[in-house]
Amino acid sequence: MKSLIDKLSIGVVIADQQGQLLFTNQTIREMTGYTEAEIRTMEDWYKKAYPDPESRKKAKKNFEYDIENDIQDRTYKITTAAGDYKYFNFRYSQLDDGKVLFEIIDISHRIKQKQELKNQKIIFENLFTNSLEGIVLLDSKFRILDANNKFKEIFKISKIDIIGKFVLDAVNLDEEPENIEKEINAISEKEDWENEVRFKVNNKIKYCNVHIFSVDNKKHDRLIYAVVDDITESKEREKELKEVKERLELAVSGANIGIWDWNVAEEYVHFNENWAQMLGYELSELENNLNTWLNLVHPEDKEQALKDVEDHLKDNTEKYYDEHRLKTKSGDWKWIRDIGKVTERDEKGNPVRIVGVHIDIDQEKRAAAEIEFLSNHDELTGLYNRRYFNEELKRLHNSRKYPISIIVGDMNRLKDINDNYGHSMGDRYIKRAAEAIKSSVRTEDVVARIGGDEFAIILPETDYSKADDIVDRILTRIEEDNKIEELPVPLTIALGYETTDCNNHNPSVKNIRRCYNKADEKMYEQKFAGRC
Repeated sequence: MKSLIDKLSIGVVIADQQGQLLFTNQTIREMTGYTEAEIRTMEDWYKKAYPDPESRKKAKKNFEYDIENDIQDRTYKITTAAGDYKYFNFRYSQLDDGKVLFEIIDISHRIKQKQELKNQKIIFENLFTNSLEGIVLLDSKFRILDANNKFKEIFKISKIDIIGKFVLDAVNLDEEPENIEKEINAISEKEDWENEVRFKVNNKIKYCNVHIFSVDNKKHDRLIYAVVDDITESKEREKELKEVKERLELAVSGANIGIWDWNVAEEYVHFNENWAQMLGYELSELENNLNTWLNLVHPEDKEQALKDVEDHLKDNTEKYYDEHRLKTKSGDWKWIRDIGKVTERDEKGNPVRIVGVHIDIDQEKRAAAEIEFLSNHDELTGLYNRRYFNEELKRLHNSRKYPISIIVGDMNRLKDINDNYGHSMGDRYIKRAAEAIKSSVRTEDVVARIGGDEFAIILPETDYSKADDIVDRILTRIEEDNKIEELPVPLTIALGYETTDCNNHNPSVKNIRRCYNKADEKMYEQKFAGRC
């Protein structure tokens, strides 16, 4: 019988109540690599199979639990004599006199295969979900089975609204109907199809490169993958380059664009009349050399402009392109877009001649700066707005500006003022409050209007005591203004403040967002208590 058990493909172990191993077959010794002399007791087994004390403790606890609750099957990860890991499935059976029979099957290969399949599935799901290209999975009738995040982002749709739909009912093609039918038939007949397609998304045209291929599938007969790459941005860039080219052509034909022609070898630069007049000069007032331009470039822009010129002269760039400020004759600064290209090189590749244009983009730059200002500032008060305030909270969260204090303020009786004296008077109160707050803090502090009559201040590197001083300063300034400002009723404001310091464990508030909420709560406590 012993010889027969030794030949079994499963490990067999018998232990008594005291944990002595009465029998181990040859298979279990081969599976683990441990000899009979090394494993005489259950305690020997635990020490060898679980060298880590915590793992050993857990294995013992699981075994005791299984015996007490008559659970006859459990899988363990054990350490072999060779030092590697194996997964064994243990089945327990109670014998006479309290003995326990262990039947042990090595399932390491099965576990490994399962893990590999799981890893492959995770990799595929991650590639599908997080791909930089939109991917939609279709059945053989072009109904949507699944779509990844990028696909939903490109077409501004939600997954729940498109699953099960015919794909052309889920997206809006900007193509002629006969072309659509023709291409659908082509896709159905081919295993691989690729083309540039126009879509309409939120009434705007999107250009996409679409690659469609199919694979056989038992469940769906045929699976169709459509990979969509949004190339709208590159199309717009092509359009912009085309516009630049057209501008250069207009300049050559005498349009109102400054032209310069630099003979590098002779150190001579020719400027046209428009180049001079753009800066308020007459052409006769300018010398024909590079220093004429260089001496007019803003000091902050000069280094980059020279670098861009040098890069193009060395043939590192296709063309010279730079935007910089030039000083006008009146002393003002004007933004110029400067574009040039080497048109001639000698036999050694050295530049001989470079021709370019100056385009006046001053209004464009100022408009962009105005838009940027308005996107971050409140139009009425000139303070930062809620959007900028929230971004600053995020930015300062992991900064080295702690301790950070936050003050939250809310004007009192603004609705009554609006109702009784009109909204223009209400706006006057809001602006007076904004001025009082702004003048009471440092330039590096962030003061924002976050609502109609709500204000918030971020005070980097400011502790609780200093924040308290600033609150007093604001209230004092408002009181002083009330004495000299002719207002129907005095301006009053409720203020709450809190401090957070993530570098120690003493303060009550450690998170900057919680700090803001706490300051907001304190402000309302002040408001309801009638204190200003």
